Amino acid sequence: MAEFKVVLATCYGAANTGQLAGAVTTELVKENEDYSLVCLPAVAIDKETGLNKIEGAEVFVIIEGCPVMCCSKIVEEHSGRKPDMRVEMVEDYEVKKAPVLEYNEDEKERIKADIKRRIDEILSERGLS
Repeated sequence: MAEFKVVLATCYGAANTGQLAGAVTTELVKENEDYSLVCLPAVAIDKETGLNKIEGAEVFVIIEGCPVMCCSKIVEEHSGRKPDMRVEMVEDYEVKKAPVLEYNEDEKERIKADIKRRIDEILSERGLS
């Protein structure tokens, strides 16, 4: 059995989409006891705590802010693991990227609910729910 049920990695970028991705991820982790957040900078410097968390995940999810996919590139380069699920604010949820730190609360709730639903589907398919 894996050490962690659901591990999430996210963007916290310098635009509304990165801030939105980070807020969604933070709330998902706070609201679901089986979810854990990996420290992306720890992964980027090959710190065992970050890499082991990704390796020990039953389900690994990346929540990206924009199509640049910084989080995915860091994770895949340093851990070699591809996510079981990846979502991105612009392509998947049609959020318009802007160089501001604010995001729409209604969008956040809509996106958070969809991601939770999708994770629950994966858990159910794998008999982990």
